[in-house]
Amino acid sequence: MEGLFPFILILFVVAVIFILQAVKIVPQKQAWIVERLGKYHRTLHAGLHFIVPFIDSIRAKVSLKEQVLDIPKQEVITKDNVVVKIDAVCYFTVVKPEDAVYNIENLEYAIIQTIQTNLRDIIGGMELDEILSSREKINAKIKEVLQGAASTWGILINRVEVKEIEPPANIVQAMSMLIEADRKKRAMITEAEGKKRAQVLEAEGYKLAKWQEAEAIERIGQAQANAVNSVKEAIGDGELAGKLILGDALVKSFEKVASSNSSKVVVLPPSVDSLIEILRKRDES
Repeated sequence: MEGLFPFILILFVVAVIFILQAVKIVPQKQAWIVERLGKYHRTLHAGLHFIVPFIDSIRAKVSLKEQVLDIPKQEVITKDNVVVKIDAVCYFTVVKPEDAVYNIENLEYAIIQTIQTNLRDIIGGMELDEILSSREKINAKIKEVLQGAASTWGILINRVEVKEIEPPANIVQAMSMLIEADRKKRAMITEAEGKKRAQVLEAEGYKLAKWQEAEAIERIGQAQANAVNSVKEAIGDGELAGKLILGDALVKSFEKVASSNSSKVVVLPPSVDSLIEILRKRDES
């Protein structure tokens, strides 16, 4: 029995090691690539799994989470020969772990190089103004081109975003001056339009006032004519009717003058005929 104890202990240790090597617990959002004798065998997903120790081996552990890859900044020449610095960021997810392991040697490096190459091609075919105003268009083009290559790598490109577009300092200064000049131009146009509108409103107001004044004079004249006609019809003498109307107006005017605090002496014409003669001589002069 004493001779069997070391043997049993050895068997127990080997069994424990065998079990530890055979049992594999894969964490959530991971996939393990299993090779059997150097050849792809299967992919283990989250949970408890068993493999054959010393025959099966774990080739790679792949994350299934969305991954963020920063694309280094690079200089690109635009269509109008302006050198800009541009960088981007790529969000991708591994959907086929075995393809990501076996179809590409360095996945992240391949993604970076593909994006940088396509950025140079896309930016090289656009002018600076279009580049600065078309980030969404650039992002969509890069994603479309990259997705074709990415499908063989077992990944899904969720989105590609241009982070920064940096033109040369002299171009930035010139653009700032242009924006400032355009802002001043718009302000001057707005001010001129305001002044023009004010002048138009003032002219329209003056025109309306004159029109109302003329209409009032016309109405007064019409009222006076009606009054003369009424008196004429009543007394049957047109000249006398006019004198009566004029005399009435004269009396009212003198009443206002006499009631004024500043009035001292009021000189009255001897008759309505004299007043008519005075007015006729004034008009002739």
